[in-house]
Amino acid sequence: MTDELDAQARIDQLAYVAKNDASQDHLTALWSATFELERWWFVQRGEPDNPHPFVGVFDDKPFLLGFTSAKRARNFAVSNGYATADGSAFVLAMTPDDAVAQSAAWANEGIHALTFDHGITGYFAPLANLEPIRAHVRGTAPESEAEANGDLAPDPDPVV
Repeated sequence: MTDELDAQARIDQLAYVAKNDASQDHLTALWSATFELERWWFVQRGEPDNPHPFVGVFDDKPFLLGFTSAKRARNFAVSNGYATADGSAFVLAMTPDDAVAQSAAWANEGIHALTFDHGITGYFAPLANLEPIRAHVRGTAPESEAEANGDLAPDPDPVV
């Protein structure tokens, strides 16, 4: 629990710094910390057998509301009337990699971006930018269109 609180406090501080000075170094630090989280949390909407993350609208564009902890997602649900009569609030957890993998499907549904900790820090990125951001902060190349389509030349020395 202490590690989660430390990571959350670090992200809050990085978000504050990036909001006041959106330099490449500050944004990279913020997104690095975000992608280092074990899970991203979302308020669950929909039916129990077909759950989906809560979507809010900002500037007439649909945004996924993600949270850096289950507690923050639950607090948002309770304070905004999305809890059940007994005060229960259902949340979804996804690894950052699973969320990036899902981002194209969300974009196809018309969702524009993902924002974190709405009402607290509120930093965000368009869904189309999640893969390049992940690649940047992890120091890896994003999957190329040729790789995605299988258009690369075969390995000249394949291992069989």
